[in-house]
Amino acid sequence: MKTLVLASLIAASATGCIISSDSGSAHVGATWQVKSVVSNQEIGCPSGIDTAALVNQPVDINGNAVGQPIIDLFDCAAGVGTSASLPATTYETWVQLTDHPGTTIYAKGLPAFLDVTDTDLTYNTDILDDGGYFSFAWQLTQGGAPTDCASAGVEGSQSGVELTATVTGGTASADDQFTCDDGSGVTSGYPAGNYTIHIDAFTSAGALGSGADIPSATIGRQNQVTNLGTVSVSVN
Repeated sequence: MKTLVLASLIAASATGCIISSDSGSAHVGATWQVKSVVSNQEIGCPSGIDTAALVNQPVDINGNAVGQPIIDLFDCAAGVGTSASLPATTYETWVQLTDHPGTTIYAKGLPAFLDVTDTDLTYNTDILDDGGYFSFAWQLTQGGAPTDCASAGVEGSQSGVELTATVTGGTASADDQFTCDDGSGVTSGYPAGNYTIHIDAFTSAGALGSGADIPSATIGRQNQVTNLGTVSVSVN
């Protein structure tokens, strides 16, 4: 393992290691695997891609990068690694898979924010060879004017914002639901291809209003994220 500090270059869980208040150091663990979203099977690291870089970028209270990322390098095939000692703070963390010189990035895992001020954490990621994700933000409107989730009645466990993606020219579809107050989200992994997108707000009684449609949006391969931007969702 080699630790680098470079000028440039989903889910977190506690490992059970409690950082003493006077140590000032922490560790971030990571697991990764390359998978097919179509078969849901692990397929291993691609030919020529032998390195997994665990990137920990320090961030401030607003999630903005502070200083340089701290990068630990591991054997891609190992599927697991733990950083060298880090300052006990909050990081935006991801794993990216590269060739040995680090000049070719095959794919990057979805980033996660990890607060290791008091407890070591582990970043876990599946990297999709044949698919990727949609990301988007939303703004509810009512009567043509912006409104918030509470005013629109889109709150509680049975309410939220839903994105439905249908394969263009086909019938296969999938949907993802998000908490309205989050204001943005990333879908689950979809196979690479072209999709028709429908986004609406809902309650336990069903959809509110007509929602928003995006007639054509493309998912790429190798864990790429397609940003749909901010979508205006009209509610009754």
